[in-house]
Amino acid sequence: MKLRSMWNRRLDEDLQDELRSHIELKAEELEANGIPRDEALLEARRRFGNVTLVAESTRELHVFTGIESIFQDIRYGLRRLRREPGITAAVVVTLGLVIGVNGAIFSAVEAVLLRPLSYPEPDRLLQLYGTTKDSSQDGISIADLEALASVPSLAGIAAEQTQSVNLTGVEEPGRLIGGFVSSSYFGILGVTPVLGRGINAEDEKPNGPGVCVLNYAVWRDRFGSDPSVLGRSLILNNAAHTVVGILPESFRPRHTNAEAWMPVRDYPGYSRDRARTPVFALARLAPGATIQQARAELGGVMLRLAQEYPKTNRDRGVAVSALSEIAVGARRNPLLVLSAAAACILLLGCANIAGLLLAKAVGRKQEIAIRASLGAKTGRLMRQLLTESLLLAGAGGVVGMIFADLGVTMLRVYSPDLVGSTELRLNPQVLAYLAVVAILTGILFGLAPAFNARTQATASLRQRGDTRRRRFQNALVAGQVALALILLIGAGLMGASLRNVAAIEPGFRAERVLTMEYRLAPGKYASASRQATMQYRIVESVASVPGVASAALVGALPFSGNANRISITLPDRPEPLAIGYNPISPGYFRTAGIPLLKGRDFSFADAENSQAVVLVNRTFADRFWAGKDVLGRQIRISTGASASTPVTIVGIVGDVKQFGLAEGNEPQLYRPYAQDPYDFATLVVRTKGDPMELAKSVKQAIWAVERQQSVWKVRTLEYLVDRSYNFLRYITWATVAFAALALLLAALGLYGLLSYTVNQRTAELGIRMAVGATPADVLRLVVRDVLTLTGAGVVTGIVFALWLTRFLQSQVYGVTTTEPAIYLGVAILLLIVALVAAWFPGRRAARLDPVMALRQQ
Repeated sequence: MKLRSMWNRRLDEDLQDELRSHIELKAEELEANGIPRDEALLEARRRFGNVTLVAESTRELHVFTGIESIFQDIRYGLRRLRREPGITAAVVVTLGLVIGVNGAIFSAVEAVLLRPLSYPEPDRLLQLYGTTKDSSQDGISIADLEALASVPSLAGIAAEQTQSVNLTGVEEPGRLIGGFVSSSYFGILGVTPVLGRGINAEDEKPNGPGVCVLNYAVWRDRFGSDPSVLGRSLILNNAAHTVVGILPESFRPRHTNAEAWMPVRDYPGYSRDRARTPVFALARLAPGATIQQARAELGGVMLRLAQEYPKTNRDRGVAVSALSEIAVGARRNPLLVLSAAAACILLLGCANIAGLLLAKAVGRKQEIAIRASLGAKTGRLMRQLLTESLLLAGAGGVVGMIFADLGVTMLRVYSPDLVGSTELRLNPQVLAYLAVVAILTGILFGLAPAFNARTQATASLRQRGDTRRRRFQNALVAGQVALALILLIGAGLMGASLRNVAAIEPGFRAERVLTMEYRLAPGKYASASRQATMQYRIVESVASVPGVASAALVGALPFSGNANRISITLPDRPEPLAIGYNPISPGYFRTAGIPLLKGRDFSFADAENSQAVVLVNRTFADRFWAGKDVLGRQIRISTGASASTPVTIVGIVGDVKQFGLAEGNEPQLYRPYAQDPYDFATLVVRTKGDPMELAKSVKQAIWAVERQQSVWKVRTLEYLVDRSYNFLRYITWATVAFAALALLLAALGLYGLLSYTVNQRTAELGIRMAVGATPADVLRLVVRDVLTLTGAGVVTGIVFALWLTRFLQSQVYGVTTTEPAIYLGVAILLLIVALVAAWFPGRRAARLDPVMALRQQ
């Protein structure tokens, strides 16, 4: 009843009629006693009392006055904002921009760091890796995996490996990313196919049927979501596999990019030899078990196996990680850095808007003082200004959602590596975050003018200035300068790192080089010599393509993410060493532009049955035979659990970065493909023109040799090198953009404060000029104020930057987080910007007419 009464105008009219009737009745009574009509009405009103107060008291019995007053504040606030469209637009756009930046970054944080994996009880899922004294992430042998399955803390464990597979028997040979898993794999994840079944124990048997399970995207894109694909036979790696299941669309694993799952026995590298470590493992914790308990129990099993099988298991261990951590990977630190930068932008924007609203509130000093003198309570005045701030925040939040959606689109397009395969969108969680941020920022920047209203409500109508308010405004501007300085220093450090990394030589010439990967069909080429012959025929065919300067093969192309390691034994060091290893074809060094420093290159005469030879890089020679001639020396390379073969060093080549430009140089060993043939290879083609224009012709040359050969990852070497420091580039450009925005906001804050100060000090400046101050003196006064504020902000910012930039240490390269040149350069930049911001208010102050200034006051 009371709630309806707030919008009932009839109630107000009836109440006024009733009050008038009471006064009329009293007046008639007095008139009957002989008092004249006019005097009777005046006496009746006097005796009745304050009509307005009685009306308000009566009305409170029928309505929720608190709620009604809030709606009054909202209506009045909207009218005020409409009367000041310039300030309103500036605040809304600024607030929308800083909220949008935070929303876009939070959407990535939510998707990558906060969103749980799409499996039942994802916190119980683990990823297991083997470890050795030389590697923290090795594979696990099938025999060891079976032993690990017995630990009580695990509810289940499954083998897992990923490798590209050839899809043939179709019009154009293709490639799928194969996932080779145990039958318990999908059960551990808690995933059930939407069509058909998963992989079962019968499929795992040595002579079991060839089966595969497709993910939803492959079923939709390659087979048009046709249900009849179940039971169809696909030729994968030259073997028939019957499609037995389709996984649900919601199954989008973040720890693997597999598209077609097959029994682990179909993995080309599968072996039950305990010396081989072909797989990783996925496991689920038993109810009530912890990851620490699992680590202890699994470690105990590995110690027991090392005692039972010292030849194969010595120095072997197992690493256990939460699957969610594996899914996040290297994206955590970049996202945290960007989140911190976005938070600084939000604080800076709030300080900027608070200063603007505080200056605007001073112009309402007379209004607030008059309302206070008429009986308005201080709390009501504060609430009115806070309501106006929240209205601005609401509008800014709406604009912020638009900017956030634009930012999310930019992240998807320009920073795909930053979010990975995770779906990035403005979901309800992100929208709720934006709403909370909008409300909190409205309260945050609205507190300053609200508290200022409390001061003004108790001040005299003609009071000029307020020391505490000016100090607070100065602190806001100095804080903006400090935040801008922190972001600018961060951007400077990241920019210097990007410059340093981009200047590093990778060890090869990446320009005009086309690369593509392929894998010979397993089992199709029974002997090593036939494999090598086919590989060399492909190289010969590609080399004959018009526009190709040279062609060659390499096992693990630099910057592709692939790498090989091999165990070697030096004559004077009995302990085996694990070093980088690459099989290559003759001409690879010339094609890739890797310099031959000493000795000879491989030739086609280095065949399967000729002398076993290797080339080593400069780091290998310097580390193991510093100052000595390594040519002609023999080392032994591992060819199995206890077997090795002697090889002769015939040449030294330059160092090559394998994964990234910022990595150190490691020993590397190269062998001829013919002496260590492998089904997987990367074709490297140096062209005379644009490499991508020859991609189709190179594929045709491969298919001229083997029509059913799948080829994938057709890329230039320049692209791979450029991609290797994408994370650094994303962080750098984002921090530069944030720093530029911070600099703009800080400059606007300085300009706004100085303009307001000049207006407030017009009388003072007029008096100064009337008693002899020159325009230059007035200009110096303004400049002194801005330099004082900027200097305070710079000093404060440097103190905080020295502490905060420590967290950037892992993200920078070739520069320290306390680089004096960057700190000095940023400080000078801020001083220059401050002087530019002071120029227009200072010039206006210097041109004041003393007479007019004093007359206006």
